[in-house]
Amino acid sequence: MSRLTKGSTGRFELHILSDLTHLAISQKGNAQCLLLNRNSASGTGIALEDVTELNHAHGRSLQFDAIFGIYTLLRGKYLALVTESRSVGKFTVRGSDVEVRQVTAIEMVLLPTQQLPHLTPSQLEDEERYIAMITTNVEAQLLYFAYDYDLTHTLQRISTTVSPTMSISERADRRFCWNYAASGFLLEKKLFAWVVPIMQGYIEISKGVTVGAKTFDLLYVSRRSCRRQGTRFTMRGIDEEGNVANFVETEQACLYPDGRETSFVQIRGSIPVVWSSPVTLKYAPKVYQRNQLEPNTAAFQLHANEMMKYYGRVIMVNLIDKKKEQLKLGEAFEKTFGHASALDTHILANIRYVWFDFHHECRRMQYGNLSKLISQVDDDFMDYGYFAKSATGQVTSTQSGVVRTNCMDNLDRTNVVQSLFGRRSLLLQLGESVEGNVLTSPFNSFEKTFKNVWGNNADAVSFLYAGTGALKTDFTRTGKRTTRGALQDGYNSVLRYILNNFYDGYRQDAMDLLLVRYTPSRHKPSPFVHSAILQTYMLALVAAILVVFASLSAWDGFDTAFLFNRLVHALAFVIGVISVSFGYFVRRGSGQLFAVRPSFRPQDGCTCVCRQLTKPLPSYIMLALRRAAARVQMPSFSAAMPTRSFSDKFAEKEKAEEARFFNKEDEKALRKLLAKLKEQADHVDSHGKQTQETAEKQALSKILGANASPATVDALLKWKHSH
Repeated sequence: MSRLTKGSTGRFELHILSDLTHLAISQKGNAQCLLLNRNSASGTGIALEDVTELNHAHGRSLQFDAIFGIYTLLRGKYLALVTESRSVGKFTVRGSDVEVRQVTAIEMVLLPTQQLPHLTPSQLEDEERYIAMITTNVEAQLLYFAYDYDLTHTLQRISTTVSPTMSISERADRRFCWNYAASGFLLEKKLFAWVVPIMQGYIEISKGVTVGAKTFDLLYVSRRSCRRQGTRFTMRGIDEEGNVANFVETEQACLYPDGRETSFVQIRGSIPVVWSSPVTLKYAPKVYQRNQLEPNTAAFQLHANEMMKYYGRVIMVNLIDKKKEQLKLGEAFEKTFGHASALDTHILANIRYVWFDFHHECRRMQYGNLSKLISQVDDDFMDYGYFAKSATGQVTSTQSGVVRTNCMDNLDRTNVVQSLFGRRSLLLQLGESVEGNVLTSPFNSFEKTFKNVWGNNADAVSFLYAGTGALKTDFTRTGKRTTRGALQDGYNSVLRYILNNFYDGYRQDAMDLLLVRYTPSRHKPSPFVHSAILQTYMLALVAAILVVFASLSAWDGFDTAFLFNRLVHALAFVIGVISVSFGYFVRRGSGQLFAVRPSFRPQDGCTCVCRQLTKPLPSYIMLALRRAAARVQMPSFSAAMPTRSFSDKFAEKEKAEEARFFNKEDEKALRKLLAKLKEQADHVDSHGKQTQETAEKQALSKILGANASPATVDALLKWKHSH
């Protein structure tokens, strides 16, 4: 019996054979079927068989749209299938109609081996969570595919660098193919016909756009890289391989009825140095960066070489503020860029850097000042050109360079500026004048379509990274700021705060699982753990409210109005106490205890790279050092220490959550403390027969006094020896 899911094209069909030893997958128009041996040791034994073999098979079947891949979970291996999708639209390229579809549902089919593993109740619960992470809320992931066209490549790459004889999965750009890792079992065996490349981002097709006497279809594609991808505060900066967070390639193409094509490509990505801003419940978390020139330079060189490989010359436009933490981050990249340019003449010759303080230049709604940025880069921008192909299929021009734009999140300010470059290029492609106002064009119908497309793209990219629609989209859509837009920005800002602090950890985990950056194991503890602080806090709130209700319910002889009044006052008091204490924790720098961070790969991302490089200490050690510093007359170091008084027993449980950073002055003062430790240890050792380790422990215990618990002493000595 065959089952066709709602919204499925039925391109593929999964056959669960009655002997329960094999799964078979057939494909429309393919004379062979894919046979998966369920009894193989790996669960992924694969063979190709003649499709006529299925004519005599009995069992159930399921029609689906594409194979997303295979995932190894606690029970074993699962086949992930795209069971539902919806049509986004069609466009015509090279004389062929291409239908773009968005993934709306994924189902997991277990490939059991001869003996399924025994799972404990908690492991069964974890297994359900893993499956839900992949199969829940799929439509919001904005995953797209096409059967006969490679969406991971630009028109220019398809026409100039990609072999037309290769299948679309074989030539897919791995940077943007989100099911590449999960489909590795098929690609390794060169079963390319069974893999449909799936990208994440945004696609919109506007039919019959008119500018003057020209009519064309506007194809808009934003491709989100699957390398170093994550959510807003969990993934920042660059990694050692040169991959940057939130890297997005945006292409806008004009497709004409006679077969002509033109397109323009821009890119965005996080500031390419190692930095982070981990959530702490503060609205704008503190920025931490790696102040090491050589590692930053090496990572940036890899990023620069990849940009030059794919795009040619590059204008790097930096839109962050020239003040406070953003200033320090911008200066760090300036230093890195200068050093890389001095070491590599290719970077010096092909990459240009421009720092335009968006908020300062456009303060008090002076968005017309964006013309200053355009004038700064216009010569290079015009020289880069755009891709064009004639009706006969001949490439008449290519885009020789790209504008790379970034702000802190590569969202709101970046969206505004990229829309300006997009409009400017589109007018050039259409042979229209680009003189005059950079914020609009004289073609009203076109402007409405163009601004809506860019506004939709801004919201989509922002949703994937920050969890909400973009800010400033009223300007992107209308060319001016409005009161309604400002109110919407306020709402999105509050929503971002909540999502980034309490939900992005889960979103990051789901993304790591989807991209096969994390593989569950039965032999490791469950990663689904939450902060003991947050759980205790919420339990205290619930307990307090229950006590209030219990107390009021015991009062007899009072009328309902009186009890209701007392109830309101009691609840207000409880919520007030909780809010004040909550605010106190945040102000004292303990907000990270309450924020929900990723569980699968907590060591991943710049956050923990920076922590390792700056050698953080758990807060209970910092507290002990503060008191110890006071003993040895180091007030500057003492003042820099937190004043929280966690017990050692409690701090042991929470030390992973309680990492704190300290600056060079703090480290200098700490080294003075350790020098005093060495002096006293030498003195102790000279009067006895102890080992150096014992002498150090005794000396440190003497310095720390009442704070000298074994955990504190051991942790501090471990830090000392690591230096």
